[in-house]
Amino acid sequence: MPANIPSLPFEVETELERAIISDLDWLAGANWGEPRPGHPEGTIKSHIAEVLSNVDKYYLDNSYRESLRLIALVHDTFKHQVDESLPRSGENHHAMRARRFAERYLDHETDDAILEIIELHDEAYNSWQRGNRDGRWDKAEERATRLLSRLGDSLPLYLAFYQCDNETGDKDQSNLEWFREFVDSVRKEEK
Repeated sequence: MPANIPSLPFEVETELERAIISDLDWLAGANWGEPRPGHPEGTIKSHIAEVLSNVDKYYLDNSYRESLRLIALVHDTFKHQVDESLPRSGENHHAMRARRFAERYLDHETDDAILEIIELHDEAYNSWQRGNRDGRWDKAEERATRLLSRLGDSLPLYLAFYQCDNETGDKDQSNLEWFREFVDSVRKEEK
């Protein structure tokens, strides 16, 4: 690793990972963060380390492993670039900023599922939050249905990442459980 790259709480495994973590934009985001609800680990790089640990725990010998690692490296790394004076949506959302960064390293044709999941990684949680916050579970399910439509065949990879990301810090598991149950109910209806 180049001398100007600070030590990280995880190991890189591929040349692509090395290129990503050597990018100064990525480094700025990885070093950002303080302990907060859902993320008592503080910095983004510490969160990434927890997600990567879950990837190894659940998907060590799985064909999703390399994709999960790439999603983990980038998904929350651009929270520091969000302009808090503007709505956190569209190009001013950390997930879209992460996707734009990843597009510099990944191929739109072959890596589209990874790019989509980076952009949509919080959408299942946001769907659940809609129901949990104000009891509008019909709206939560509508939003989750749109997510499933957009993910298409990438749903299993999304679910795998959601598990790895959600089982970190002090995150409540209710949202993951709700989304899994929702997905199961949709699959049953489709049969």
